[in-house]
Amino acid sequence: MNTKNIVLATATLAALALTACDRSEVCTYDENTNTLTCVEKTYKTVKTGNKVWLAENLARFDSDSSFCYNNSFENCQKYGRLYPYESAKTICPEGWTLPSQADFEAADLKALNVIYAGYRYASNGKFADEGVSASFWTNKEFDDARGTIVRVKEDGVAYEHFSKNIAFSIRCIKE
Repeated sequence: MNTKNIVLATATLAALALTACDRSEVCTYDENTNTLTCVEKTYKTVKTGNKVWLAENLARFDSDSSFCYNNSFENCQKYGRLYPYESAKTICPEGWTLPSQADFEAADLKALNVIYAGYRYASNGKFADEGVSASFWTNKEFDDARGTIVRVKEDGVAYEHFSKNIAFSIRCIKE
C-alpha cells in the first residue's frame, strides 16, 4: 500500500470513529413510551408543569467531573451521578437542558420521583445527605462562585446558593 492510500485509509477510519462517537452521544425521546434512550441507559420521563422532565437523576459519565455517591458504582445505578455546576451546564443530552427555579416551582415533585441522593463536597471529596435530601442544579448562576440549587427534604423545598464546585444531582427538561 502506498503512502497516499495509507493516509486516505487512516483519514477514513478517523472520520468513522468520530462519527460513531457523535452518534453515541445522541439520545432518542419517545413520547409514546415516555422514555429517553441514551447510551448509558433508558430514562423514564414525565410531563409536569407544562414541561417534559427526566423522572430519574441523570447518570451520564463525565470524566473527572461526575461522581457516584461514596464512589460506589451501585449508587450511580441507584441515584444517578453527581455533577459540579460547570459540568451540569453541558451534560444534558442534546435537546434537553437544566431547568430553572420557575420550572421546579411549576412541577409536581411527586411526579418527578425524587430520591434523596445526597451530594459531594469539592473541598474534601466527602459525601453528605444520602437519604436526607435531594439537591438539583438549576440553570441560574447566583454569582461567579455560586449557583442556585433546589433542595428537597421531607419537610419542604428550599432554593439555595452553593459553591459551583459541589456536586449535585441533575434533572434535565426537554427544550
